[in-house]
Amino acid sequence: MKTIKKVICFLLCAYLAIGLIWAAKIAIIHYLNVDGLPVLGYHDIVSDEDKEKNYKHDIYHMSISKFEKQMQYLYENNYHTLTMQEIEAYYNGSYQLPKKAVALTFDDGYKSFNTIVKKVLQKYNFQATCFVIGYKTTIDNPKYLKKEDLINDENVQYYSHSYNFHHCQKALKMIETLSKEQINDDFNQNKNIVSSKYFAFPYGVASEESFSVLKQQNVSLAFGYNQNRNMTRKDNQYLLPRYSMFANMPFIYFKWICQ
Repeated sequence: MKTIKKVICFLLCAYLAIGLIWAAKIAIIHYLNVDGLPVLGYHDIVSDEDKEKNYKHDIYHMSISKFEKQMQYLYENNYHTLTMQEIEAYYNGSYQLPKKAVALTFDDGYKSFNTIVKKVLQKYNFQATCFVIGYKTTIDNPKYLKKEDLINDENVQYYSHSYNFHHCQKALKMIETLSKEQINDDFNQNKNIVSSKYFAFPYGVASEESFSVLKQQNVSLAFGYNQNRNMTRKDNQYLLPRYSMFANMPFIYFKWICQ
């Protein structure tokens, strides 16, 4: 029994040590890039009832009350939300970041971006970008936006999240297995659906082959995911870092990454 207790105690201590090391690493990376721009990456926003009933433990579906609380904080603390054009100008050195600035991005092209998110953005006069999966606009699924829904205005913009990189192969990191021709073909399929001037990699995964295709396709900026730090002018223009805004993130963490 004593041996079992010792083993359990050792495992708990090891788990705690690993957690502390990970937290310290994240904090160091964050503060080394604190003068850059936090780019926040969301997915779906759902009603509180829907969250509780259908997505309680799903990290990609955030409740509207949690999202509203975050946006209210940004508004009350005088944050400026950047458009893609402002981010590009900042990256190229022709735009000075406001003292408090963030970029709001949403992946996959969920219909909630128009029905829920846009109303919140209008309330606070914020701007956000939706990275759309082109293929999703062509299927009969009420969860996703259609091509006719993709209309840029003073609050929202729509750009590419690939035509169908998410499902063209079984492996999550499928882009690493694709040739330049296959990647280029995906971009071409999206041309009549949504602009690829700004691009977000599915799953935040890129490849050397993809960078040359992005240049060929005249992509200005492309974004990764889960790098957990601010983007700076020193970053690769085709793999800019974003924070993953998981549904149950503590509010204190949200405030910390926006500082």
